[in-house]
Amino acid sequence: ATVSVLYWRMATSLVLSCILCAGAVVVDLKAYGRDAVRVRVAPSGSTITGPLTSALLDNDAPGGESQVLSNGNIHVTADSSGVVTVTRKSDGVVLLEGVSVVFSQPTNGSRPGTTKVTAAFKGRKQRIYGLGEHKTFRVNQFPYSKVFADSLFYGDSQGGDVSIPWYCSDMGYGFVWNSPSLGMVNITENVTQWVADATRNLDFWVVTTERDPPSYAAAGRSFFAELLEKYVDAVGHALPLPFWASGFIQSKNRYRNQTQLLDVARGYVTRGLPISMIVIDYFHWVHMGDWSLNPACFPDPQKMVDELRGMGIELMVTLWPYVGMAGVNVSVNWPEYQANGYLATSQATGKPENFWNGWSAPNNAVVDPTYDKAMEATAKHWYEGYGKYGIKAIWMDESEPDHVNYISGGQWDFRAGSDSEMLPAWVQFWAKGFRHALEDLAGLAPGDFFILSRNAWPGTWANGAALWSGDIQSTWEELTDAVAIGQGVMMSGVALWTTDIGGYVNGNPEDPDFQQLIVRWFQFGAFCPLFRTHGARDGGPPADECWMTNGDNEVWNLAKDEEHYNAITAVMYLREDLRDYVMRINNETVHTGMPMMRPMFLQFPNDTTCQTDASVEKQFMFGPDWLVSPVTTPNATTWNVYLPPLPPTHEWVYWWTQTVQTKAGWVAFDVSSIADFPLCFRRPKESSQ
Repeated sequence: ATVSVLYWRMATSLVLSCILCAGAVVVDLKAYGRDAVRVRVAPSGSTITGPLTSALLDNDAPGGESQVLSNGNIHVTADSSGVVTVTRKSDGVVLLEGVSVVFSQPTNGSRPGTTKVTAAFKGRKQRIYGLGEHKTFRVNQFPYSKVFADSLFYGDSQGGDVSIPWYCSDMGYGFVWNSPSLGMVNITENVTQWVADATRNLDFWVVTTERDPPSYAAAGRSFFAELLEKYVDAVGHALPLPFWASGFIQSKNRYRNQTQLLDVARGYVTRGLPISMIVIDYFHWVHMGDWSLNPACFPDPQKMVDELRGMGIELMVTLWPYVGMAGVNVSVNWPEYQANGYLATSQATGKPENFWNGWSAPNNAVVDPTYDKAMEATAKHWYEGYGKYGIKAIWMDESEPDHVNYISGGQWDFRAGSDSEMLPAWVQFWAKGFRHALEDLAGLAPGDFFILSRNAWPGTWANGAALWSGDIQSTWEELTDAVAIGQGVMMSGVALWTTDIGGYVNGNPEDPDFQQLIVRWFQFGAFCPLFRTHGARDGGPPADECWMTNGDNEVWNLAKDEEHYNAITAVMYLREDLRDYVMRINNETVHTGMPMMRPMFLQFPNDTTCQTDASVEKQFMFGPDWLVSPVTTPNATTWNVYLPPLPPTHEWVYWWTQTVQTKAGWVAFDVSSIADFPLCFRRPKESSQ
């Protein structure tokens, strides 16, 4: 029998399931959202269960019996071996055509009841967007291959590779691999293959459009926008950006004491430069896991927070997930966390062991946020160390969590399961715990707190977590890649994203190449969802009792001369003037999933060049009105930009000269001045107003 569901919304909690118990497997098909189905397949004799943590908001039990399910415009069939075919009803297009589902032995050390799952679908050439944060120099991720453990290992990724198992295709469908397990994915013309190394059953979610994709262009709306909206309906909508985080964020590696931090904040204010937040980075504590400011370096946190707030500046403080456990690095919280089982344990010894090993802080166990009591204790310590002073922003660094040895699976246990079963979603538990700390302990409402993470998974944004691009190099190649990466991250559902302006590693303010690079990076950063500088600049004074502080990273120290200073401050003032606009486009993201930083194809669905020409990936729309094309090569004199044709009632205006652009299509802009880069906004023509 075929069962149809015409319309479904998360708020109604209306679901419909069909279970097939036939032959070798157990199949569960469930209507889950508009034009969407959740598919679960378990080995014969097993029970359909949810994963240890679900990317989907609703992780309820399966329902009735059938091999076929229709929901709106999607139609799914499953055979007795669990092979699934997904079709769009309106045009009959086969979106996913299963080849095989194979259950095999899970990773050693996995819990009873787990299995390894390999699901294969027929390959096809397509454009796909999403999948996280990856250094591929392109927005279209096809073809794509990734081992999830590689993303989590700092030795491979430097914190700049994030796997989010969602993509949307130009065929008009979206797909979520709903497993927190380690594993891999491979998407090519020959095959699409997903692997979960240790899970309960095969579990994925697939969604399509309400109509045939070609019909959307004529209406002026991208079908990708509809897919993104249905995606965030399923995994969770982002929390709002606080207004106080919408401006310029000043950071460096590292402000080592209260005096230095306040001097920098005062420097911005006395120069009349916009600043909305300033950051205290790592090793501001006495021992790892103390989760408090070292009183020798930050003697009066309340006075510091109050003075900053009096200048209109909020304070963000980093927090790492480790507890010093041995030698000279024993946290005050180690006895509590050891005695109560609040830490991940080694499968080899059954005890907490060294998970992360710093150059000055060896022997650190990692918190187990899958254990509610451990997360509650950590939230309480955060509040006592930071929150009670009125600090409302958490820099959730090291949130893979970073580990000293590569984790392929079968090495660590958490309360929720083994590393193989849940490590990619560790950040989900961590972010959720700190959202509750900010809401329940600090008494803050969504829209008045902020979390910045180095990792993400579907729905981390629903707990208020933004993402940044990790410890990237200070090079033109990294800046070039960042333009594409940011667009890909936005298509992955992440609401808020930023880079370290200037890059994190090896930036030398005395190097003429870097002096040019930092200006160009500011011009890009001002049009990212979050406008933030950070970096470990070369130089700096010797270490003292509060440890090291790298070279200066403030605007007046980075600009080599007045021309460079004026070029940087021009985009700072512009971003400040655009903060209401930033809040407006963030509100759209929160409600619909439409990104703040938009690939051209998303904003201009009826423009063939925007849809098919990879060259336009060097530019993007910041909201609906601002077209940005960062200059990403040194000594550039001209920069080619594609201006899509606008309706007769609107026009493009080049910001720096306020000149109306009378020609659509490819335009060469003069960027020989360091202050100029292609920045256009669209506005109604005066005769149309």
